[in-house]
Amino acid sequence: MKIGEIDRNLAVQSKLEISGLKYRSALEEPFEIYGLYRPKETGQYRRMPADVAERVSEGVAGLGSHTAGGRIRFRTDSPYVAVKAKLTGQCFMSHMPLTGSHGLDLYVYDGTADIFQGTFVPPFDSPEDYESVVYVRKRGMNEITIHLPLYSGISELYIGLDEHAEAGHGRRYCPVEPVLYYGSSITQGGCASRPGNHYPAAIARAHNVDFLCLGFSGGAKGEAEMADYLAGLPASVFVCDYDHNAPDAEHLEGTHAALYRRYRKSNPQTPIVFVSKPDIRPDDSGDVRRRDVVYQTYIEALRGGDERVYFLDGFHLFAGDRRYDCTVDGCHPNDAGFFRMAEAIGELVRHCLAL
Repeated sequence: MKIGEIDRNLAVQSKLEISGLKYRSALEEPFEIYGLYRPKETGQYRRMPADVAERVSEGVAGLGSHTAGGRIRFRTDSPYVAVKAKLTGQCFMSHMPLTGSHGLDLYVYDGTADIFQGTFVPPFDSPEDYESVVYVRKRGMNEITIHLPLYSGISELYIGLDEHAEAGHGRRYCPVEPVLYYGSSITQGGCASRPGNHYPAAIARAHNVDFLCLGFSGGAKGEAEMADYLAGLPASVFVCDYDHNAPDAEHLEGTHAALYRRYRKSNPQTPIVFVSKPDIRPDDSGDVRRRDVVYQTYIEALRGGDERVYFLDGFHLFAGDRRYDCTVDGCHPNDAGFFRMAEAIGELVRHCLAL
């Protein structure tokens, strides 16, 4: 059964026939790309250099090409925005919608906030190569932000506008360095329903601050090579959230404080937020021990005179009523879980940005 033939509201159009539609590469002006590693210089959509990723691990080498956290900003008076995307290295998951893993979504700034307008929905039968369109509700010149797929890479991406439309550089982020996130599949965005619901993206919209997402599904283990790379990245805040991917508490104990020291040596003033995993079970001694390792790094930093460190107990990320409705599988957040994470982590990010 093809549900789109029964319910047209669920039909997905993967090839567009719009009169006057004109595409141009997302690598061209006036499109500005954020959250990726020098895409206009390299011609590639990657989060970190391939050679560095390969030195860290095989998993990071593969996932480094995923565009989680990547965004495109521009302004236009086109009544619609279309995309034509060719994806690569896709991950298909039973518990994450294609709109999150393979889709893009679009926001328009209304003068006070970025407002969701629609999702570029990939077709179920051929999500690796598709076209999609979102119609903009407000006429006139609009400030556009497009979020890129969370669990796919991009080999080619084109932005389509009306042939008579004007287009220019988009709204700038606040004049600070990006917020740097390092962590697990949750940090990468699993299992958000669409890219804009990813917690770093939600925090970025709330504070108009750029960010770099170095979340690697199953691959964030605090390796020395990754610590060196993180230490060399300019950041306004560093959110360290890799508890989930450490194989056990012993591994975490052997890497967590070391990663902190390596980062702090190169970045003596950057605020650091340590986060323990959100699905902690208070009755599980292993979970509690892992949290204690993260907390101990924080305490030792304070004892050493570091006044720019913060600790967020992951148990409180889903705090409140219906905390157990915040994941799709007991581990990975759904949209409700991500919004609660954005509120809790975002409050600390806001505090750090004000220092």
